[in-house]
Amino acid sequence: DLDGFFGVYSSGAALKSLFDTGRLAAVHATGFPHGSRSHFDAQALMESGQVTGVIGSTGWIGRHLVATASPADRPFRAAAISGAVPLSLAGADDPLAIDSIATFGLGDLNGTSYEATLGALYGPESPYTDVATAALTAVNELALANPSQFLPENGAVYPQSQLGSGLLQAGQLIKADLGVEVVCVDVGNWDHHENLPSVMPGSIGDLADSLFAFDTDMGSRMDNITVVVQTEFGRRAADNVSDGTDHGTGGVAWLLGGGVIGAQVATAWPGLKPGDLFQGEDLDISIDLRDVLVQMLTRRLDNSNADQVFPGYVPGFVPELFFT
Repeated sequence: DLDGFFGVYSSGAALKSLFDTGRLAAVHATGFPHGSRSHFDAQALMESGQVTGVIGSTGWIGRHLVATASPADRPFRAAAISGAVPLSLAGADDPLAIDSIATFGLGDLNGTSYEATLGALYGPESPYTDVATAALTAVNELALANPSQFLPENGAVYPQSQLGSGLLQAGQLIKADLGVEVVCVDVGNWDHHENLPSVMPGSIGDLADSLFAFDTDMGSRMDNITVVVQTEFGRRAADNVSDGTDHGTGGVAWLLGGGVIGAQVATAWPGLKPGDLFQGEDLDISIDLRDVLVQMLTRRLDNSNADQVFPGYVPGFVPELFFT
């Protein structure tokens, strides 16, 4: 039980522990009201920060980073623990994609004449000079910082999973003092169209245990860290013939950090009766996730220019979720 009405599945007991500390909050019946049930389209709309129209070439985080850019920004200001830069970071100055900290760089060739030759190939006349210079600078800076040296602290134990590994490496980048402001971690395997009773406990357990490990590992650093867990859409309210759930609309977001007003499930709960469901099938969206993100940007990242991050969007109702 979380608050007498909402609860979390038993395998997610670590979420309950974080909730009780006051550093974790849930936002329910939330999402981007884009109306799409396509993973590809819905993810692109969510990361671009749009709900209608032609998807642009920049992401909402990228626009935030551009609006708050400074000459003092370092190469690792924006990074993704991923094989590719996500659309959410598009538009930012040289965001980095790091599939693995341990393999990022030139390997045994780093620091050799090969690296110098590679750098010389991208002289002032090359159209790729800026990107190449930024990449080589990042390789050298990461090698000097050696984030892999930072082992989990405070007894933290990360799950051996995609999310556990991603958050472990995000923490290493933060500990290495590389000027990190944003780290994106993308995690799949939540598309449970079948056999939900067997697979959902493991998914929720991995999420809970990974967040708990990250919070434990970061310790007092969590006062200056905000974690937002979001998804491109929710699921249908009813199960299908395969004991799974199909693509839906409203869902839940989790917020974690010292700046989060936790121990609450923030919602304008629309209900689950047939007449309450969106198109008669889905949990409806009663809190636009952009309102949550605007409050986070304003209060945690000191960016009050929401119109630059979500152009044309007029903020609506959102509960108090973050401290200034």
